[in-house]
Amino acid sequence: MKKTILSLLAMLCIYGGVCAQYSWQSLPNAPKSYRLDDIYFLNPNQGWAISPYYGLLENPSKFGQIYRTIDAGKNWQLLKDSSLTYYRSVGFADSLTGWVGNLGDTTATPDTIPFYHTVNGGITWSPVTNLPSPRPKGICGISVVTDSVIYAYGRYYGPAVLMKTTDKGTTWKTQSMSTYASGLVDGYFFNKDTGFVTGGSPTKNATILSTFDGGTTWKTRYLSTRNDTDGVWKLSFPSRNIGYASIEYWGTNWLNRKTYFLKTTDGGMTWKENSFVTNYDLQGIGFINDTTGWIGGWSGTNFKTTDGGLNWNWDITFGVATPPYNTSGDYNMNRFRRFGDTLMYASGNTVYKLQVHNQTGIHELQNQIEHLENYPNPFSTETTISYSLYSSDIIFIEVYNSMGEKISSENLGTQNPGEHIYLLKVNLTSGIYFCILHSENGRVTKKIVIER
Repeated sequence: MKKTILSLLAMLCIYGGVCAQYSWQSLPNAPKSYRLDDIYFLNPNQGWAISPYYGLLENPSKFGQIYRTIDAGKNWQLLKDSSLTYYRSVGFADSLTGWVGNLGDTTATPDTIPFYHTVNGGITWSPVTNLPSPRPKGICGISVVTDSVIYAYGRYYGPAVLMKTTDKGTTWKTQSMSTYASGLVDGYFFNKDTGFVTGGSPTKNATILSTFDGGTTWKTRYLSTRNDTDGVWKLSFPSRNIGYASIEYWGTNWLNRKTYFLKTTDGGMTWKENSFVTNYDLQGIGFINDTTGWIGGWSGTNFKTTDGGLNWNWDITFGVATPPYNTSGDYNMNRFRRFGDTLMYASGNTVYKLQVHNQTGIHELQNQIEHLENYPNPFSTETTISYSLYSSDIIFIEVYNSMGEKISSENLGTQNPGEHIYLLKVNLTSGIYFCILHSENGRVTKKIVIER
């Protein structure tokens, strides 16, 4: 069985672009700021970006912008412009229903409302008023697991509070996490029950916590022993077993300070601490696959690895955002959002999009087929598959189980260039499956999860 699974994964890697080369492009019409704290993409085309402030040197009182794109970042619409709110996190369950978190720090913003929601795609926002005790003071991260199950957590310097809804925000449950953490920053959930949150421990050491029962109980999976003032800032899981995390130093003495990132090879059960460059403020971390990824922060040039973190080098493909938002040479990277192994967005002093090239450099992506996605995921019996084509082609869609056995196959016929959708209907048991869309000219793969 293990050999079969490895063979399937090897096949997926080969077709997924083992020869791909990567470069980043700053999106010309994207918002610019000293730092866009978060971005969230519902699908490859529709996304939101938030800025806590955008004129710190010119206008210190100007806070709180929310933007939306519906064309893969080519154009952005300003939805909300506030002088009160330090927007910190964003997440959407569907094209209309979403949330933003506020830092809620009265020294940074007069707005102490921790959480807002929208039911019209972000055109208007209202405070979330149905939060029980313990009530969070700020929300640093939002994890949209399904279109109904959402986690939110914060804030990074406390108090540590976890929120959860299983009915798309109709009701929320909250719990204090102070036993495990002084503050919470980020999270990642494989499904509605299994996931991780990060932050700093009660002793101000970097920590990662895990749950397997939907947040009822938690276990510490990593706790720094360096007696330092730091916290685990961001998580990135390019696959189920391989994950990475950045550690940010929260103290004041940066002189000759060593920095670190974390890696897991067993799905987050254990984490290994790895040295990074000296005197660097790690924040954003993102991997497009198990071995290729980036780290960015407040300390200038972003770094790239192609060997799973063994070696890191400057990545000069980000370019430079419009002054004055890069006056110190920083990119201020804080969030990476990944879609499979062919697309990633990142937010720093503007929004960046990863370009994937094949060896010939003819196409922006290595296949004729681009952006295979499905929604919802997980699903029970049906899900909508979306993808785009570079040119006319005969398209096939196949589903495999985790043992590499083909479950179904269908010839979709000749399709023209552009965006396409397909309603996939299945009658399968719960588990992980692989949806493969292919032609004679290319192939892309998407992991799909069925929950019955």
